[in-house]
Amino acid sequence: MTSYQAKVQNINSPIVVQVTFKKLNLTSRKTIYYTEGEFNFGHTVYLAKTKRINTSKPTVWGLDDNFYSNLLEDDIIQIFPDGRINVLWEKRLNPYDIVLFITNQCNANCIMCPQPPHKDDYSLYDTNLLLLEYLKDQPIKKIGITGGEPTVKRNDLVKLLQLSYKNYPTAKVDLLTNAKKLSDFSYSKELSMSNPNINFCISFPSDNLEDFNSIIGADVFTDVLIAVQNLAKLRQNIELRIVIIKQNSNRLVSISEFIFRNFPFVIHIAFMGMEVIGHAFDNINKINIRPDEYNGSLLNAVQFLSQRDMAVSIYNIPYCLVDRRCWRFLRNSISAWKQSYSKECNLCIKKNSCPGLFETTKIDNFILLPITE
Repeated sequence: MTSYQAKVQNINSPIVVQVTFKKLNLTSRKTIYYTEGEFNFGHTVYLAKTKRINTSKPTVWGLDDNFYSNLLEDDIIQIFPDGRINVLWEKRLNPYDIVLFITNQCNANCIMCPQPPHKDDYSLYDTNLLLLEYLKDQPIKKIGITGGEPTVKRNDLVKLLQLSYKNYPTAKVDLLTNAKKLSDFSYSKELSMSNPNINFCISFPSDNLEDFNSIIGADVFTDVLIAVQNLAKLRQNIELRIVIIKQNSNRLVSISEFIFRNFPFVIHIAFMGMEVIGHAFDNINKINIRPDEYNGSLLNAVQFLSQRDMAVSIYNIPYCLVDRRCWRFLRNSISAWKQSYSKECNLCIKKNSCPGLFETTKIDNFILLPITE
């Protein structure tokens, strides 16, 4: 989500509001109205560029000009007492997608995690509940569920999956998980029954116990194997995701062979470039590897799986950093709010279909070479 810093008054706890430019709010929804003082009625929060509004109601002002220029009717924002603003849903960038951030907590400690775990300091469940309710009239096609580790909040997760299906019965749901808790068959079954459209996106960084547990930072390898079998018994869609780091870069083919031999029923395998922030940045000297150093291994891995009719993709890596024989596996996978391109990309003929770069990444790990033919 995009974040901004504002000045606020009379906001004492986090609040989720829907943007409107209509003077009257006759709904039960909490709204934020963009005004410079003209007559209006029924709004929860007022938004202005400068604090010229004569009101005792909650007020927000003094934001970056980009915030005002990007603002659209129905956008969902969350406002904190310290003036922090999170844009939870931005129609301009993703009119058909919702992301539900379930929790900051996690039962693992991945060395390349871009979102290190910590305690939740407010009710994320209530935030997600409002997000689903406020957008139920929008043409949502995809719902992403992430964290932290979503499965550590069992009751919240089940309820939100049920509401997602009620409000958007045809929307695909991508549930990002380390799957440790899904070794419990009853839990796997409960999730499967809560929404029939779930795609379980499971982190699968290695083909052996020692490397797997070392990368994940927890004793999870056996649990994940059982979890995948549980989900297969329940006829669920399973996607395995391999974030490429130094520790597994020379085993990409071995991982592919392991998946093919043990889990030929998975619907998709994704090899992923790192987002270098959080733990990935903290551990960069230990895990960093440039794309040109693993290109051969990546090519052999995707070719191995493709030749065996397994769906395979490459996420988060630009065209110019992979072997041309890998191009057909590249997918535009970075969330719109954190997808960026360098000035060199403006010269590239593949820019419009390129996955691009993580704007959040804190290091320059490569030299971009625009493709001109």
